[in-house]
Amino acid sequence: MLTDIVAIALIANWITWWFTPLEPLREKIVEKAVNKIVSCGAYWAQPLITVFTCPKCLSFWVALIYMQNFLAALITAVVAQLLMYILKKTQNVEP
Repeated sequence: MLTDIVAIALIANWITWWFTPLEPLREKIVEKAVNKIVSCGAYWAQPLITVFTCPKCLSFWVALIYMQNFLAALITAVVAQLLMYILKKTQNVEP
C-alpha cells in the first residue's frame, strides 16, 4: 500500500507539473473544459477542472478510486504535495 501511495503521488506530479511534453495536451483539455462550462453556464462544474491542474487533487481522486480507502487517499494527497514542494525547491522554481 505504501508503494501505491508514493507511485500515485509521483505520477500525479509527473502529469500535472513536471513532465513538460504533456503541457500542450493538458492545456488543451483544460481550455476545452472551461469553454464548455462557460457556454453551458455550468459554473458549478468548475472545480472538476482542477483535477487536471493540481497534483493534490489528481492524486487524491486517483487513489480514492484505485484503493477505495479514504485515509489512503488523504495520505496520497499529502505525499503529492510534499513531493511537489521538494521538486520545486530542488529545481529552484518559484511556486
